[in-house]
Amino acid sequence: MSDTLRLLKILSRGLLLALIAVSLPEKASGQDSAPLPGWENLRNVKMSGGLRAFWDVGGAPRHQIEAVKLGFDPVNLLGDYSDYPGKQARNINTYVHRKRPATNPWDRPEFFEEIIRQNVGLIAERPNLIADDRSIFVHDIEFEFEQDIAKAWADPEAKKASGATTIEAFQEAYLAEWAKWFWLPCVWGKEALPDLPTGLYGPQPFRRDYWGIAGKDAAQIDGTHALDEAFWKFIEPHVDFYVASVYIFYDDPGSVFYVASNVEENFNRTRQYGDKPVYAYSWLRYHNGNKTLGGQELAPWLVDATAVIPYFYGARGNVLWGWEPQSKETKLYGNLPIYMDSLGRVADLSEKIVQAVPAPDDEPAHVLWKEKRPLLRRLKVSAEEWIVLAMHPWQSEDDSSELVITCGERQHTLELQGRHCDIFHITGDTVKRLQVDYRKATELVNTSVL
Repeated sequence: MSDTLRLLKILSRGLLLALIAVSLPEKASGQDSAPLPGWENLRNVKMSGGLRAFWDVGGAPRHQIEAVKLGFDPVNLLGDYSDYPGKQARNINTYVHRKRPATNPWDRPEFFEEIIRQNVGLIAERPNLIADDRSIFVHDIEFEFEQDIAKAWADPEAKKASGATTIEAFQEAYLAEWAKWFWLPCVWGKEALPDLPTGLYGPQPFRRDYWGIAGKDAAQIDGTHALDEAFWKFIEPHVDFYVASVYIFYDDPGSVFYVASNVEENFNRTRQYGDKPVYAYSWLRYHNGNKTLGGQELAPWLVDATAVIPYFYGARGNVLWGWEPQSKETKLYGNLPIYMDSLGRVADLSEKIVQAVPAPDDEPAHVLWKEKRPLLRRLKVSAEEWIVLAMHPWQSEDDSSELVITCGERQHTLELQGRHCDIFHITGDTVKRLQVDYRKATELVNTSVL
């Protein structure tokens, strides 16, 4: 994540926490109030069966009310390392980034606990805190620390503080100590809000990757991510769900496989710990890491794919993040209708998707990516009923192609149109295509939020 985006997030959260405290009405649902202009024609996306859709778009609190009315669940998101009241004088990110990447996890600032408990209090003591069974608590902690153990071992202060006499022992102590920077805030948050499920945006069981997956085989991917599991095991006991960040960087066919692969890898690698859910973190803009497209809205076909792919690769929820500039006139995403129409297809089938079993012979997303084949994921509801996700992003939006698939004893030919991310609901010999009409994407009107 770029420094620009990180600063934007830090500043936005401070403003948002203060604004929500005075702007939200007594009831967040506001079911009997007239919708804000722009929301009246958007469809309901309420999930069932255990699937979730979350709204974490800051900058306009009244939009959150509309989102909750249409089925989104709320997120309490906290930038733990920011010093909001102190005007960032004791910002923990600033402290740890005195050296980049940081190599000494034993050098925690003396104000570490005080600042984090202060920030947790901003959430816990908010007058209109949304802390019902629909809410989650996400700690946003992002900073760089040295991943090359040999380089960290060469830091004399870190080596001394570790008490280790071998590099192997140092690695274990080093990772365990860095992990405290992430799991201690989760513990302190849980003390203040014990009923809210807790998660962490930052490190992941399989950290977000594009080029470390593109064109690679399974062994190469495992090698690049060898340290992830060794680090995550220290964080694991302190979270209730996992986050797979799938912000889009490129207007490129590989982006849909990047989304699928990152969710799939996080899901598969966490099953050893139990059945905690994976939630994908999405954004309807290109990541600021792309200097050309950063901040622009995603192409419609990527919005479509972002909405539904995570659910077919193991995610039980999709969190829509964003920050729309706070002002008296705040415009929502022009492509929000596409996102919600696409998400709605999952909502309509959510109970069946939860019960379904992935076809065991479907190839991993990274294999399809490497071979530039269509994305395909088959979910078996019963011998006669299947839910299939299929798209061919390698073809142009004006082209179409056929994909022959097998579902149980039957064979079906699917027509893949353009770059649509289609869901096919198959019952016996009947194939029903569920497709989003991109033409419905119209810019929402500017809306007063104060």
